[in-house]
Amino acid sequence: MASFSPFQQPYCQLGGQFFRYCQAEPLHNAHWVARNDALIVEHRLSFNDAELLKLASGQLDDSLTPIAQKYTGHQFGYYNPDLGDGRGLLLGQGSQANGLAYDWHLKGAGRTPFSRGGDGRAVLRSCIREYLASEAMAGLGIPTSRALSVVSNDETVWREGAEPRAALLRLTPSHIRFGHFEWAAQLGPAASKQLADHVIEQHFSNLADTAEPYAALLTEIVTRTAKMIAQWQSVGFNHGVMNTDNFSILGETFDYGPYAFLDDCQIAYICNHSDQAGRYAYNEQPQIGLWNCQVLAASFADLIPETSTREAIINNYVTTYNQHYITLMRHKLGLVSENAKDKELVAELIILMDKHALDWSCTWRELALPLDAQFASKLKDYQAWWLTYQARLDLESISEHTRKILILNKNPQLVLRNHIAQEAIERAEAGDSAWVDQLRKALQNPFDISAEWLTYTERPKLNQKGLRLSCSS
Repeated sequence: MASFSPFQQPYCQLGGQFFRYCQAEPLHNAHWVARNDALIVEHRLSFNDAELLKLASGQLDDSLTPIAQKYTGHQFGYYNPDLGDGRGLLLGQGSQANGLAYDWHLKGAGRTPFSRGGDGRAVLRSCIREYLASEAMAGLGIPTSRALSVVSNDETVWREGAEPRAALLRLTPSHIRFGHFEWAAQLGPAASKQLADHVIEQHFSNLADTAEPYAALLTEIVTRTAKMIAQWQSVGFNHGVMNTDNFSILGETFDYGPYAFLDDCQIAYICNHSDQAGRYAYNEQPQIGLWNCQVLAASFADLIPETSTREAIINNYVTTYNQHYITLMRHKLGLVSENAKDKELVAELIILMDKHALDWSCTWRELALPLDAQFASKLKDYQAWWLTYQARLDLESISEHTRKILILNKNPQLVLRNHIAQEAIERAEAGDSAWVDQLRKALQNPFDISAEWLTYTERPKLNQKGLRLSCSS
């Protein structure tokens, strides 16, 4: 068997209280469902096809020391001390890109000490959804983990029914979550310091020589998180399971499950049918991001004893989110200058979109249409908003052409709506897996797509809307 060296495991420096060594339950006779050739080129991988397939299917040799990470976290607001990698294994740092070393993580690798009675396996449906979503987010310029491949075989796994088994290779510079710091705080001050020092050394070395490195670290994580969630809101993305164990310290979109991009604008949209109380609804995401950062800050209490310092850092979340959000939304409107009434202008449009169930993605792009096209609408309140918008445009110094280009460059033409992801899944389950990567390629440049994808940019039909998913997604 080919050797997969060199794979490094710097995370193991933290010691056994943060992980367990664990072997994969491989997918035998696996075949490719999807393979991200663009990412392979970006990471300059030297594996041949057969070697990469073995790695992607969990057929590992002794050159690797896979581990299951231990962490805790708040799930739907309640602390769970028993969490950890229950169906995934960290293979180690396996490649470099953009000056960063990347962790390779095999999702669907089988049982681990943290599986809590589960089988530790993944199904084709959920792997395809994460594969496409992470690449769609990358195409939108939103920080995210990346997906290298999906493989499957003839085994079946029981979820809502019998489904094909699969595994996904995920790449990101760090798989450390907010929940890791919650676990370290539970262990005590020494563990918190050890974890924070490791994170600074591995991922934020520029903070090491600052006067207060732990405060600087918390500030960096909080700031990145606020910016990420502002980006989610701007593209109409609903994560669905914003538990603290699903939040990356890098401020990346992480652990895709029952996500959705909005079809009709529904401010209180809930994509996860397990979320009966709507804790993780679309309009709740900024507040939940703040709540998660408050939990993270509490786990820094031994590192930053001054409550006022932690509170000031958390307050920075609110400031950062608000500033980043309004900047993104201005650009969606084709505005480049600042105006005190812009927040009101944005809010009024979103309220109208919600009231009339207007399509989120199409409505923003249609702002680039001529004025006459806007008034073809029978919605009198929308026409009134458009006149206010026109008055705001009169304050801009850019040309009408530049405004239109800005709108089209800031509002994606192709969005991974749930019905599109579902079509990819159904095609793959029927044997047409090639379409998964064709879609992935289109999503990598969502602002300017080829003619063959134009049908997928249209408003979805009624029977294509409202697909809600569970955490098994």
